[in-house]
Amino acid sequence: MQWEGMESRMSSRMQSQMDRWMNEQLFEEDVRAMLQFIRPHRRERLLGWNEMRSGGAQFRVTVSWDPQAERENIDGELSVPKMTDILESILVGSVRNPDELDARQEFAIYRKVVHELLERIDQMQACYE
Repeated sequence: MQWEGMESRMSSRMQSQMDRWMNEQLFEEDVRAMLQFIRPHRRERLLGWNEMRSGGAQFRVTVSWDPQAERENIDGELSVPKMTDILESILVGSVRNPDELDARQEFAIYRKVVHELLERIDQMQACYE
Protein backbone atom coordinates (compact mmCIF):
# COMPACT_ATOMS: atom_id res chain seq x y z
CA MET A 1 0.00 0.00 0.00
CA GLN A 2 2.74 2.42 0.93
CA TRP A 3 4.50 1.89 -2.43
CA GLU A 4 1.32 2.42 -4.42
CA GLY A 5 0.89 5.95 -3.06
CA MET A 6 4.54 6.76 -3.69
CA GLU A 7 4.35 5.48 -7.28
CA SER A 8 1.25 7.59 -7.86
CA ARG A 9 2.98 10.73 -6.51
CA MET A 10 6.11 10.02 -8.56
CA SER A 11 4.04 9.40 -11.66
CA SER A 12 2.10 12.63 -11.09
CA ARG A 13 5.31 14.60 -10.47
CA MET A 14 6.97 13.07 -13.55
CA GLN A 15 3.93 13.89 -15.68
CA SER A 16 3.99 17.48 -14.39
CA GLN A 17 7.68 17.80 -15.30
CA MET A 18 7.09 16.36 -18.74
CA ASP A 19 4.17 18.75 -19.33
CA ARG A 20 6.33 21.69 -18.27
CA TRP A 21 9.17 20.57 -20.57
CA MET A 22 6.74 20.17 -23.47
CA ASN A 23 5.27 23.66 -22.88
CA GLU A 24 8.78 25.15 -22.82
CA GLN A 25 9.64 23.40 -26.09
CA LEU A 26 6.48 24.69 -27.75
CA PHE A 27 7.18 28.21 -26.48
CA GLU A 28 10.75 28.09 -27.82
CA GLU A 29 9.47 26.85 -31.17
CA ASP A 30 7.00 29.75 -31.27
CA VAL A 31 9.81 32.22 -30.48
CA ARG A 32 12.02 30.75 -33.23
CA ALA A 33 9.15 30.97 -35.72
CA MET A 34 8.48 34.59 -34.74
CA LEU A 35 12.15 35.52 -35.11
CA GLN A 36 12.21 33.88 -38.53
CA PHE A 37 9.16 35.91 -39.47
CA ILE A 38 10.69 39.15 -38.21
CA ARG A 39 14.13 38.54 -39.77
CA PRO A 40 13.46 36.27 -42.75
CA HIS A 41 16.74 36.70 -44.60
CA ARG A 42 19.08 34.72 -42.36
CA ARG A 43 21.15 33.29 -45.21
CA GLU A 44 21.80 36.73 -46.68
CA ARG A 45 22.77 38.15 -43.27
CA LEU A 46 25.24 35.31 -42.81
CA LEU A 47 26.76 36.20 -46.18
CA GLY A 48 27.25 39.78 -44.97
CA TRP A 49 24.13 41.38 -46.43
CA ASN A 50 22.81 44.49 -44.69
CA GLU A 51 19.22 45.56 -44.51
CA MET A 52 17.02 48.50 -43.70
CA ARG A 53 13.46 48.14 -42.51
CA SER A 54 10.84 50.80 -42.69
CA GLY A 55 7.11 51.13 -42.93
CA GLY A 56 3.99 53.08 -42.37
CA ALA A 57 0.58 52.55 -40.88
CA GLN A 58 -0.42 49.81 -43.32
CA PHE A 59 2.80 48.50 -44.85
CA ARG A 60 6.30 47.24 -44.09
CA VAL A 61 9.29 47.16 -46.42
CA THR A 62 12.73 45.61 -46.12
CA VAL A 63 15.60 46.44 -48.45
CA SER A 64 18.66 44.20 -48.36
CA TRP A 65 21.97 44.67 -50.13
CA ASP A 66 25.11 42.62 -50.52
CA PRO A 67 28.62 43.49 -49.31
CA GLN A 68 29.71 44.63 -52.80
CA ALA A 69 26.95 47.25 -52.90
CA GLU A 70 28.00 48.34 -49.41
CA ARG A 71 31.62 48.78 -50.56
CA GLU A 72 30.51 50.73 -53.64
CA ASN A 73 28.41 53.01 -51.40
CA ILE A 74 31.18 53.82 -48.93
CA ASP A 75 31.10 57.54 -49.89
CA GLY A 76 27.39 57.61 -50.68
CA GLU A 77 25.08 60.25 -49.24
CA LEU A 78 22.43 57.68 -48.29
CA SER A 79 22.91 54.69 -46.04
CA VAL A 80 21.03 52.49 -48.50
CA PRO A 81 23.02 51.93 -51.70
CA LYS A 82 21.44 52.35 -55.15
CA MET A 83 18.32 54.05 -53.79
CA THR A 84 17.17 55.17 -57.25
CA ASP A 85 17.42 51.60 -58.52
CA ILE A 86 15.44 50.38 -55.51
CA LEU A 87 12.67 52.93 -55.96
CA GLU A 88 12.51 52.17 -59.67
CA SER A 89 12.25 48.42 -59.05
CA ILE A 90 9.38 48.94 -56.61
CA LEU A 91 7.52 51.48 -58.72
CA VAL A 92 7.87 50.32 -62.33
CA GLY A 93 5.73 47.27 -62.82
CA SER A 94 3.49 47.96 -59.83
CA VAL A 95 0.65 49.45 -61.89
CA ARG A 96 -2.58 47.52 -61.63
CA ASN A 97 -3.87 45.96 -64.86
CA PRO A 98 -0.91 46.93 -67.07
CA ASP A 99 -2.36 45.03 -70.04
CA GLU A 100 -5.29 47.45 -70.11
CA LEU A 101 -3.04 50.53 -70.36
CA ASP A 102 -0.79 51.81 -73.07
CA ALA A 103 2.77 52.85 -72.17
CA ARG A 104 1.84 56.55 -71.94
CA GLN A 105 -0.92 55.85 -69.39
CA GLU A 106 1.27 53.48 -67.37
CA PHE A 107 4.18 55.91 -67.12
CA ALA A 108 1.83 58.81 -66.33
CA ILE A 109 0.80 56.84 -63.23
CA TYR A 110 4.47 56.40 -62.23
CA ARG A 111 5.13 60.12 -62.77
CA LYS A 112 2.13 60.95 -60.58
CA VAL A 113 3.67 58.93 -57.73
CA VAL A 114 7.08 60.57 -58.18
CA HIS A 115 5.49 64.06 -58.25
CA GLU A 116 3.55 63.28 -55.07
CA LEU A 117 6.78 62.15 -53.42
CA LEU A 118 8.48 65.38 -54.49
CA GLU A 119 5.61 67.40 -53.01
CA ARG A 120 5.90 65.53 -49.72
CA ILE A 121 9.65 66.15 -49.59
CA ASP A 122 9.04 69.86 -50.27
CA GLN A 123 6.46 69.95 -47.45
CA MET A 124 8.87 68.28 -45.04
CA GLN A 125 11.62 70.71 -45.98
CA ALA A 126 9.28 73.67 -45.47
CA CYS A 127 8.85 72.63 -41.84
CA TYR A 128 12.56 73.23 -41.27
CA GLU A 129 12.81 76.60 -43.00
